[in-house]
Amino acid sequence: MTDILLCHAYFLKNDVIERRVMKPYPPLGILYLSAYLKRAGFDVEVFDATFRDPQDFQETVRRIRPRIVGIYANVITRDNVFRLAKIAKANGVEFVVCGGPDAPEWAELYLQSGIDIIGTNEGERTLEELIPWLHDRGMSGLEDVPGILFMKNGRPWRTPPRPVITDLDSLPWPDRDVLVMEDYFKAWKSRHGQRSVSLITARGCPFHCALCSSEVFGHSHRQRSAQNVVDEMMMLQAKYKPDIMWISDDVLTINRKWSLQFFDEVKRRGAQHQFECLSRVDLVDLDILRGLKESGCFRIWYGAESGSQKVLDSMTKGTTVEQVRRAARVTQEMGMQAWFFVLLGYPEETTADIRKTIDLLKETKPDVFGTSVAFPMKGTAF
Repeated sequence: MTDILLCHAYFLKNDVIERRVMKPYPPLGILYLSAYLKRAGFDVEVFDATFRDPQDFQETVRRIRPRIVGIYANVITRDNVFRLAKIAKANGVEFVVCGGPDAPEWAELYLQSGIDIIGTNEGERTLEELIPWLHDRGMSGLEDVPGILFMKNGRPWRTPPRPVITDLDSLPWPDRDVLVMEDYFKAWKSRHGQRSVSLITARGCPFHCALCSSEVFGHSHRQRSAQNVVDEMMMLQAKYKPDIMWISDDVLTINRKWSLQFFDEVKRRGAQHQFECLSRVDLVDLDILRGLKESGCFRIWYGAESGSQKVLDSMTKGTTVEQVRRAARVTQEMGMQAWFFVLLGYPEETTADIRKTIDLLKETKPDVFGTSVAFPMKGTAF
């Protein structure tokens, strides 16, 4: 019998905006879990919801009959998570475990909606301990398992946090073999004429932006070695022959020393390949931007957020409008695209502040900017 079925609850067909954008990527989080647990000897199945629907999930549960289902949850998939949990329980699943940034902050709601246990930190070592525990002892004695939440005496009970994984090179790469990667490539090619793959080089973010959740990885910053990252990049190039790559770290260039090592490693091994990434306007200079460009970077996303210093300070971004101007200018002068995230509707924002943002966009002329409306997530300072 399958030890655990891992899944997420994002269904592309229900996302009107993403169907228009059509840049889907595999769920690297549960793919890391799958690879880790398989290496530890567990029998693992993965249900990738992206191109499927809840009926497919029900058929999968009935076919493989897992005792445990693990679901990744975030704020936009919460209702689907509850739906999948209900399907799982109705089809004989004994335990539903949930991880991700949303569940710990809404623990009572999740635990009343079919979820038995919530993971509060990284999932690899927690599931490695939890799977045999549930098989042998069920829900008894869970107070001794760090890094989880469960219902005790009618209230959510949180155990002490589990220490973070410091040696990320010790983790196997994501288990992409369980996916139909061609589905992602077809989606990309249908709209953009390109194939794209994603990877991640680090966990955690040391910054304290008021609107950002750090529930899963925390404010530590842990990075894979440059050699390990380039090894994976070269494997992806050889196996999938992508046109571009997406390095999906929250901020790629946090560690300047590591960044320079990464650029050197790419150059030494001839691993240059077109990629896009995210960075911060205060973490790029001529050397960093030159290294990114020479490594294959063609596009950098920046969290510009606002043209008003007052609003940036309110968000505790730690950046200045002048840094936004300079990052955009130098990035484009280096021959790369500068794409901006812009956030509207932050509480202190006035019409005059919005005008400053419009003026900044007219002045800096980012290649693309995307707007979103400020959304206060539970557990953040916002």
